[in-house]
Amino acid sequence: MRAKKSFINLIFNIIQQFIGIIIGFVLPPLIVSNYGSSINGLISTIKQIVTYAQTTGAGIASAGTYVMYDPIAKKDYKTLSGIFTAVKKMFIKAGNITSLIILMVAIIYPLFVRNDVDMLTTMCLVIMLGACGVSEFYFIGKYQALLSADQKNYIVAIAQSVGNILNLIVSVILIRCNCNIILVETGAMLVYITRVTLLRVYFIKHYKYIDDKKKPLTNKITQRKDAVVHEITALIVNNSSIVLVSLFIGLKQASVLSVYLLIFGGLNAICSIFSNAIYASFGDVIAKKEDKILQNAFDIYECSFIYMIFVIYVITYLMLMPFISIYTKNMTDINYYLPILGTLYVITGLANNIKIPARTLVIACGKFKETKKYSFIEAILNVISQIILINILGIYGAVIGCLISSVYRMFNFIRYTNKEILNIKNNRVYKRIIICSVVGVFIILAINNIIKFNILNYIMWFKYAIIIGVIVIIIYFIIALIFDRKTVKEGIKTIKMMF
Repeated sequence: MRAKKSFINLIFNIIQQFIGIIIGFVLPPLIVSNYGSSINGLISTIKQIVTYAQTTGAGIASAGTYVMYDPIAKKDYKTLSGIFTAVKKMFIKAGNITSLIILMVAIIYPLFVRNDVDMLTTMCLVIMLGACGVSEFYFIGKYQALLSADQKNYIVAIAQSVGNILNLIVSVILIRCNCNIILVETGAMLVYITRVTLLRVYFIKHYKYIDDKKKPLTNKITQRKDAVVHEITALIVNNSSIVLVSLFIGLKQASVLSVYLLIFGGLNAICSIFSNAIYASFGDVIAKKEDKILQNAFDIYECSFIYMIFVIYVITYLMLMPFISIYTKNMTDINYYLPILGTLYVITGLANNIKIPARTLVIACGKFKETKKYSFIEAILNVISQIILINILGIYGAVIGCLISSVYRMFNFIRYTNKEILNIKNNRVYKRIIICSVVGVFIILAINNIIKFNILNYIMWFKYAIIIGVIVIIIYFIIALIFDRKTVKEGIKTIKMMF
């Protein structure tokens, strides 16, 4: 049952992420061509500001989800209702604080924007985009925490996908009609009412036993402060590069970095799909103290995940620069074609994602307090390394700085999970990493010597990507059968049980 729920969550999370990635690539060129780069840059900047403002709600969802595992497993609906009400109350408080911050930004930020965008437009855009962010706290967060704990992430994914599709349709129509950008963003904001409606209707129909008027059991959510540390440090690690590059090198170099971040941000989102789909299942196993099942399930998860991300990143390495060449062919004011930067991002992406299985288990166990010091070290290492290396190596230094902190955190997560949660040695995971790395280098060298890339458009790019993708998948599957036959068989057996 758990495996089936995880599989359903996985499928719908994949759909949601791909829709989000497509929108991320489609809308910016439309905005630039119709309203100019200044408006597009302003929207991107405001969205970043809103993301930072949303840290007022950091840790509520993850801490709330963790404490809901036990009452859901025991069908203790009285306690569950109290926790749900507490999560709701905490999100409303965070929403109030965020709303105040957004209003302050709407008044102050336009004073610092250059004259190519008028103050009223800037102010209105801050309010519109800020309203979308705040709505997450007032209307979405409590349902997301509950559905995640109940292994029903797919409901959130469906609501998000529907909202994103309608957002894209409304935005494209309004842009094509040459509507004012404020009207475009207002239309996009109103569309998100659909998400709220879908989640509310599902909650009323399927959670009649939850009394959202119950006295909030705020004392049950004891790990929120520790979860906040993880979320804020993750925000710093994931978003510091472009800020530091813009400050120390310049906006054009930041623009180059943003193109690579768009691609690798999408890849990270795809890889995180699997952890988002499965960590509630681990939480259920942990709540029921089924240690042997936990070890076996994690072995299957870790094995399949590591092989999967090596497949993704080997294909990415081979297809990245041809894609950059096509995507940036009309961007001629600075050189975007930087193979070394692409290689560094591939290695960083691998290190960043290898840790996801271990990180998933840490979240499922609620080990926020025990691991927060490592998050602090990662964030400090990330920022300091980047500042030092940017001044020596330029834009490459930013990525190397991220790589250093990612490698540290990868080894740290693996060590902690295996020692403190699973009580096993690290040999198994390190063996898989080494084997996959050697195979990856072999595939890259072989394909680069056999296939001569001459890709001129997206159609040709997709053809090459499919051919190379099939080759890489087959090779890694054979390697998995050779070195992880037992685990592969258990994984296939688990999949068959779902149908």
